[in-house]
Amino acid sequence: MPARPRKKLREITRRKPQRANGRETVATIFEATARILQSEGRTGLNTNRIAEKAGISIGALYGYFPNKQAIVLAMARHELDLMRDRVLAALVHDRADETDPIRRAVRALIAGYTARGKVRRILMETLFAHGGSEEMARPVSEIADALLANPQQLFPGGAAPSRIALYVLTRAVDSVIRTATYENVEFLRDRAFEDELVRLVYGYLGAAPSAQNS
Repeated sequence: MPARPRKKLREITRRKPQRANGRETVATIFEATARILQSEGRTGLNTNRIAEKAGISIGALYGYFPNKQAIVLAMARHELDLMRDRVLAALVHDRADETDPIRRAVRALIAGYTARGKVRRILMETLFAHGGSEEMARPVSEIADALLANPQQLFPGGAAPSRIALYVLTRAVDSVIRTATYENVEFLRDRAFEDELVRLVYGYLGAAPSAQNS
């Protein structure tokens, strides 16, 4: 896809906070926005309400974002980065946690999608509507790249599946969880759903789950 839409998205925000207090202010703005979206949806969202709930002046808010749309788009990109980081962290071998890394990653992905599901849905819909479909695919692509770069973390003998195989597998798992979240299925947080996703991964790879899988 052309890079032009992504350039427009980046230009919407005014500045990136470099100091800790700036990052804290942005985090406060994001949290206030999320609370409004969760309780009232898009209709209740405006910059005055956000500033009021964040406990800052409207001038301070405009120092970081020109309008509510810019806030939502910045939140969407931030949410994508958080999801990627949580899944990658789950895949890293942790001697203190004997849970199978694939299960940890699936669990992290489910948790990321289900936390404030209504808010996340609005964020992603807004990003997609403003030409951010390529950005939405980026975290899954980066996870697949990390798996290819570090096969010894997960794959027996250090032999990773092909790039095409990982493309299919990572998109399949992400799509199932995303769809289940949007459909709000009753088993979304059930262990059985997690089990089936882990089974999907190992079945595709043609390998048995590790001894710590359960």
